[in-house]
Amino acid sequence: MNKILSQRFATSPRLELQHGDWLKQGMGAKTVKFDIGQGGLPPEVNWEDKAAAIGLIKSKTGKALASLLVWGDNELYDWSESFDDVINHLAANMIKYCLEDDRGAPKSKYTLYELAYKMARMTLHFELYNLWPLYSVEGRLLFSGIDMSASSYSQIWSKYQERMLHDIDYLIGFINQDVDNYRHNLTLANS
Repeated sequence: MNKILSQRFATSPRLELQHGDWLKQGMGAKTVKFDIGQGGLPPEVNWEDKAAAIGLIKSKTGKALASLLVWGDNELYDWSESFDDVINHLAANMIKYCLEDDRGAPKSKYTLYELAYKMARMTLHFELYNLWPLYSVEGRLLFSGIDMSASSYSQIWSKYQERMLHDIDYLIGFINQDVDNYRHNLTLANS
């Protein structure tokens, strides 16, 4: 991955996890420490506890997004499944929003599903790498392989991009709540 691009990974304020530093600390590839507490002290919180915090996130899509945010900048982590889970969730929600709005497929060559998938992929990618300020609407569409005029996108479809960003906010809220509950229960168990 390009070094400059990797420095932008998960820097969007929208993707800030309440316990992100706690989750990431000690989760890299290094020697595992199996201390179980000494002299009556509770065991040290380790990488297994932090992985469990992610594993116990109730929402499958939330778990996928949390995995992306914690391990996505590690070049040894294959994040394609997590990325696809989040994209499929965002695309399905967009289709639901379009049906609620009586918005049919665009007049371009895409079905509604194809456009929703391409837009979800673009939205997640641009959010993960905080690329929004670097590209114009036309540049985003070109970069993402969406063959549509910037004016059509801005006038009709950009509100669904905004809804996807709102859905990501919503997922971050679930992640924060579940990890906060896990940490609270871990503290109670170790006291």
